[in-house]
Amino acid sequence: MRRMTTSLREAIAAGGTIAPSCFDPLSARLAELAGFRAVHLTGMGVEATLLGSPDVGLLSMSELVEHAARITGAIGIPLLADIDTGFGSVLNVQRTIREMQRAGAAGIHIEDQALPKHCPVLPTRKVVSREAALDRLKAALDARTDPDFVIVGRTDADMISLDEVIERCNLFLEAGADMVMPLYSVVDGKPYGSLAPDEQMAVVRRLTSEIAGPVMNMGGRPPKGYNANDLIDAGFRLVIFGCALPAAVNAMAAGFRELIETGNCTGLMDTVPGPYWDTLRLMQAVGLDEHVEVEQRYSATA
Repeated sequence: MRRMTTSLREAIAAGGTIAPSCFDPLSARLAELAGFRAVHLTGMGVEATLLGSPDVGLLSMSELVEHAARITGAIGIPLLADIDTGFGSVLNVQRTIREMQRAGAAGIHIEDQALPKHCPVLPTRKVVSREAALDRLKAALDARTDPDFVIVGRTDADMISLDEVIERCNLFLEAGADMVMPLYSVVDGKPYGSLAPDEQMAVVRRLTSEIAGPVMNMGGRPPKGYNANDLIDAGFRLVIFGCALPAAVNAMAAGFRELIETGNCTGLMDTVPGPYWDTLRLMQAVGLDEHVEVEQRYSATA
């Protein structure tokens, strides 16, 4: 049986892979049914859906590992998981890597934020020194037992400067990272979102040209007028796209509002049409037919 780690590594080497950010087994299964070759496990999405909390580092390592294992058990495509800062010292980082491999993840990305870690949209992010960041990454690299397990070094040094982001990414690659994930929510003191779309793409092209190895994006929407394929053309090897959680949250919120106001949700059904309003179709999407076939195969009364 083909290993998921090998599949993910080959997809990165080939370039041009889009991996939607998912947050649970159902969202990952739907991504697989849509035809994606890999999925990304969003840290923010897991904190929001598993704990009902913001992305401020409240999730524990064991909670993430158990959740990742449920997701990998539900899909047949590789999962790249966000492990934040690795959940503690370099010893914790190594345990996290071993546990994520046992959970069936094909790879992880680990960041250089200082504790307490915060979501990239928050201005309170801080990073550890270059030396501490490299120690964290090297500990992760040394802990893997499957050589194809993908380890991505992420830097949040955009809070310092774009030059620092590029320098750290190149140091991570020199240390052995398979790919890097530069954060660029802030571009030399200016919010990335305040830049014109062409200026945003210029930032992307600078990153992919000055970083000496495979680069993945930070998961935000492409600049207005551009799409994920444009990001690939600009040099990203892996593009993660965080649309699943907002889509699910907005649809649920709209449905709940309509239900409490009107006693029905037909308006939402008309606004967001699709096959999964049918409970049977939804169960089929998560493997009903396969379960029934197994049950009948081993049933004496079938």
